[in-house]
Amino acid sequence: MDQILIQKSLAGDRKAFEKLYHQHRDQVYGVLAQRLRDRDTLDDLVQNTFFRAFKSLHTFKGDALFSTWLTQIALNVYRSHLRSVQSRQNWLQSAEDPEAISGVLRDYDKMDDPVRFVQDKERAELVRRSIKKLPERYRKAMWYRYVLDWSYEEITQALQVPLGTVKTWLCRARRQLKGEFRKLGLQPG
Repeated sequence: MDQILIQKSLAGDRKAFEKLYHQHRDQVYGVLAQRLRDRDTLDDLVQNTFFRAFKSLHTFKGDALFSTWLTQIALNVYRSHLRSVQSRQNWLQSAEDPEAISGVLRDYDKMDDPVRFVQDKERAELVRRSIKKLPERYRKAMWYRYVLDWSYEEITQALQVPLGTVKTWLCRARRQLKGEFRKLGLQPG
């Protein structure tokens, strides 16, 4: 049954892939639910699993059961999620180091004005707190764009969302940070 639906999906029949989704969703959900407790994240990873499966369906050779192949994709999505969470945590922790926040401290070793140095450290802490207030998806997008200097296309692939979504998230994150900075009395630069 799966093989027929796979062939139809490859031929462009969206309803066939929907059937595959409905037949295997609970299995994928169960595999991921054993590892995750957050329902929103769980739903996102299930969706990402089927998105990747759809994109990679042409690589399914039929040597194993479709359910086995799909489970492997789910586990890979989960591992990618863990790496992303760990990287983001490392980034946020590094934000506690004022040097890690681009543009907040500039050559403080050479700084002659200790008052300015203390003010910059305080400013770095305020920036770090403001970043932590952003929704996780905004922080991810900002991290990829401004810390890793990734292109929009690389970000869309990593987050598995459309280009417009990435641009919206970045725009909203910048707007939210500007508002937060304004409230805190921080001026750009």
